[in-house]
Parts: sequence; structure tokens; C-alpha cells
Amino acid sequence: MVDSGATALFIHNRFVQQNNMRKEPLPQPILVRNIDGTPNAAGSLTHYMRLKLSVGPHSEVTEFLVTNL
Repeated sequence: MVDSGATALFIHNRFVQQNNMRKEPLPQPILVRNIDGTPNAAGSLTHYMRLKLSVGPHSEVTEFLVTNL
């Protein structure tokens, strides 16, 4: 994992599709803007998914926003 400074966790839509992972719709889309204020080419975020992450004995379920990275 890389610390990108992002305020959320993201997963690539292609990875989700290739691995037949279940994604859920967001209650409302989230508009993504680039640092210069322009809309991101990947468009709004419309889905998320829950994944169980484990490191050693610690596990937790975390939500990832689905987009094209």
C-alpha cells in the first residue's frame, strides 16, 4: 500500500470486475475534482465496496470507493 495523501480508500473498477467482486451504489454520486478544480476524467464516484483487511492478528472491514485509477 502507498500513502497517496488521499482522504479515502479507492479500488480500480477493472480489478473489481475481473475478480467478480460485489459493489454497492452510493446514496448519491460524489463529484471528483482535480487539484486545479476541473472535473476528473473518471467521472463521479457512484459505487463502493466493503473489503476485509487483515494485518497480523488485526482485521477490519473497510469501505473502498470504486473508480478508474
